[in-house]
Amino acid sequence: MMALSVTAGLPMCGLRSRGTALPVTRRLRRRTAPLPGGGARCPPCAVASPMAPITGLVPAAPLPNQHLIPSGQPPSWAHGQPLCGRPEPMGATLDPETGATNFAVFASNSWGVSLCLFTEADLRAGRVTLEVALSPEGNKTGDVWHVALPGLEASLLYGYRIFGSNDQLHEDSEGQRHDPSRVVLDPYSKVIINGRQRFGEMGPELAYDSPDVLGHAATWPQAAAALPPPPGTADFDWEGDRPLGLPMEDLVIYEMHVRGFTQGQASGVSAPGTFRGIIERLDYLQGLGVNAIELMPIHEFNELEYYQIIPGTDAYRYNFWGYSTVGYFAPMARFSAAGAAGAGGAAVLNEFRQMVKECHRRGIEVILDVVFNHTAEGNEQGPTLSFRGLDNRVYYMLAPGGEYYNYSGCGNTFNCNHPVVRQFIVDCLRYWREEMHVDGFRFDLGSIMTRAPSMWHPSDPVPPAAYESDSEEAASAAAAAVAAAAARAPAESESDAEGWLDAASDGEGGGGYAAVKSKGAIVCEAGFMTDGSGVPTGTPLGDPPLIEMISSDPVLKDAKMIAEAWDCDGLNQASEGREGGQQGRRGRRGGAWARGAWRGACAGVGAFPHYGRWSEWNGHFRDTVRQFAKGTDGPWVGNMASVLCGSPHIYVADPGETDWWGNNSGRRWKGGRGPTASINFVTAHDGFTLADLVAYNEKKNLANGEDNRDGEAHNLSWNCGEEGPSSSPLVNSLRQRQMRNMMTALLVAHGVPMLYMGDEYGHSKGGNNNTYCHDSPLNYLDWQKAGADDDGLLRFTRHMIGLRRARGGAGAAKGARPAAPGDEPGAAGSCSSSKPGGSRWQLRSHSELRRTTWITDAEVQWHGTEPHKPDWSETSRFLAYTLSKPAGGGLYIAFNSSHLAQVVQLPKWPGRVWQLIADTSKVAPFDVLVADERLPEEEVAAQRASMEMWKLSHCYPMLPWSCIVMESVAELDIPGMPQHRKKGKDMH
Repeated sequence: MMALSVTAGLPMCGLRSRGTALPVTRRLRRRTAPLPGGGARCPPCAVASPMAPITGLVPAAPLPNQHLIPSGQPPSWAHGQPLCGRPEPMGATLDPETGATNFAVFASNSWGVSLCLFTEADLRAGRVTLEVALSPEGNKTGDVWHVALPGLEASLLYGYRIFGSNDQLHEDSEGQRHDPSRVVLDPYSKVIINGRQRFGEMGPELAYDSPDVLGHAATWPQAAAALPPPPGTADFDWEGDRPLGLPMEDLVIYEMHVRGFTQGQASGVSAPGTFRGIIERLDYLQGLGVNAIELMPIHEFNELEYYQIIPGTDAYRYNFWGYSTVGYFAPMARFSAAGAAGAGGAAVLNEFRQMVKECHRRGIEVILDVVFNHTAEGNEQGPTLSFRGLDNRVYYMLAPGGEYYNYSGCGNTFNCNHPVVRQFIVDCLRYWREEMHVDGFRFDLGSIMTRAPSMWHPSDPVPPAAYESDSEEAASAAAAAVAAAAARAPAESESDAEGWLDAASDGEGGGGYAAVKSKGAIVCEAGFMTDGSGVPTGTPLGDPPLIEMISSDPVLKDAKMIAEAWDCDGLNQASEGREGGQQGRRGRRGGAWARGAWRGACAGVGAFPHYGRWSEWNGHFRDTVRQFAKGTDGPWVGNMASVLCGSPHIYVADPGETDWWGNNSGRRWKGGRGPTASINFVTAHDGFTLADLVAYNEKKNLANGEDNRDGEAHNLSWNCGEEGPSSSPLVNSLRQRQMRNMMTALLVAHGVPMLYMGDEYGHSKGGNNNTYCHDSPLNYLDWQKAGADDDGLLRFTRHMIGLRRARGGAGAAKGARPAAPGDEPGAAGSCSSSKPGGSRWQLRSHSELRRTTWITDAEVQWHGTEPHKPDWSETSRFLAYTLSKPAGGGLYIAFNSSHLAQVVQLPKWPGRVWQLIADTSKVAPFDVLVADERLPEEEVAAQRASMEMWKLSHCYPMLPWSCIVMESVAELDIPGMPQHRKKGKDMH
């Protein structure tokens, strides 16, 4: 993904750009400036690290049934007598014993916590309705603060006010970012409400600079979480639904955006841009033949994060893609028709559940694109929303001075392998699996999840003797902490409190804070931040605890796990870099998969810590197909052979000489998987669309307002002779062939193919390869163009998907014909005839395209323009191969990326001939010979009869830049004139 550099109305939150990364975000330290929002400040009480216990002030051990004991706060009109509550489960839940709403939040470095409750009206006004100050005595267990409220009004919303030190104000508080002027979100929030019901709607116009008003700006209004449904609320009726569990080798993935899928004017849905809109258009996906959708981020994010006018235009910049998470447990409320109607939190959750259930009914799995590498809080100049205000040292990867490591390129890096953070991530994945029935996850910048965390020593601050606050509840929390400290402070305590009164009186301490005496960061002898055991922070780990935890979790056992196995600091654990295939060592000689043709220096070589079950986005597949398709000199014909076989040169072969990771900690992760480790793609949301890949040599990103500096400059594209839209029939014909060539490569290659939304019909973004900021037709599926399919690309794509589609049943398309005699199970796929009894003119499904093991010499043979004579030279532009079935038959597939036509000699198999399925040089609908509503059976018969002499002569003509797919069939007598041609009028 790509992101933006400017946040409207707020300081810059960080720039993300491929190829560049700043490991640490530097900042200027402010010791005495007030926190944003003004107001009085509260002293710290106790600071701890998960690696060591709190020293000094320690809450008493919990008593039996302590959760039932009143914790001393008064009841209110909205709830009964507060109880001590339980430290787990985390978040807001209904206590099964008392029926009370239990709240539990981790905040190890805070000395005080208040639970803040809101009505929706007060939330929009930026003020707290009720505030319950938690007691360190009764409402804290270890590092978890908790309280239970009986009879709580279910329509209220909640958040937390956290008291503690802040390194912008206080010496020896590096990495602490508590700000009691803010009310922060619970990380376990299931539904997040911020007063904005519709996508792109502005928040209320308030005096956000006032200390009495919560929120940052109209683009960042105060947010709060919905409470769990009250007792007696009916559960969602899943009607027996469960995740589908389709075999990985059978998947055809469709990467799509929830809003972009149906926001277009011609979508015809009742609620455009929503989960409900997807439900109403599932027949389109089913008819296309895909059986898995990979949803770009649907976790709560702020689409107004980048909101400002784009220079030189009248358009505004949005965070459209959503790679900037605010809440990981919460579906994006403004992707919900129920949310737009103000129907409440339960309705938002149920709309998402209904979408998943309806997908499953059509045999379509749901995979979520999750962003656990960074959050929307950005660097130290970004807004305090949740994690930063709760426990900055725990949730973010920090340098010893408190600066943010920036492996994500977005200003901060989630501290994924910290014990608390990794448990949070696993809890989140389990929730989406158990409660929302999703089938799998794709992890954005997944290599960050393998890096060593940062850890801090415990701190031992002493609270002040007095505290002033405009909030009675906040003052109560302060008083409770002071009283607890006074009762428990050891007599021999050192002078941690010395100088506090001086600091409070001279204004240098921020209005009453003690100067915290902290042991600070856990560093090695060289002064580098470490994980607490001597491993420098950010080091790639051979056994990353988070990945191991996810991989061994019983709830996640059968979920699909897909890693984008690289990050913005150059850690690449999946495939070679964009330039890697053009230099380096000479690879393996011999073997079925490439015949020794592949050469390249691999930076990662498929060595993501997979524990036998992870797959990876294969960037090498993308680059190789692009290079070979346009006829580039180099090792591309050999590399193409390898990627068509699932990329064994990445997932099986020894690491290259320049592969640091593959030759060190990642070496143990080489092997142990089959072709399904590779998620193959030619295009994705990030970069050119398929249509733009063949129409532009250079990116055209001026509409993003960054002077065309953003986006990838190295696109490996070819405009086919003319930049941008063309009126040349020759150019446009070539572009149509090239799109089909790359689509064919994607859909016949071993591994798991992934299409990007809109590529099936040739969607163009006008050469913009970084449309992260556009809520416009650039990112909307064009339903009118898809419906018309004037170029026939959608029909071609649908039938090529049908060529590889596996078993029937749950994955079969609606209306697919019954299997004909001699077909494999599920052979009909989505390519059913418009007439019954036409199985002779329909595709058979080919299991040789769906493999779980690496192909052998007995199953694949490589050819040039003559059988068994492949040309692996760097000037070669031709590649052909045959795949044989164990029961007989098979496929012949050939790619000609030369500017010259070729007459190809076909291999001879006894008693069989080659019958054409697809030829990308032909005009639609003759590009794929399958009987359907556009190509009657009679026309299929006529086309095949016209090629009969070529077939029986075992040769075939190929135009420049084209590919063919042929099927081995039993040799028959030479056919005569097709029957429908014999029915002409009598000439007499």
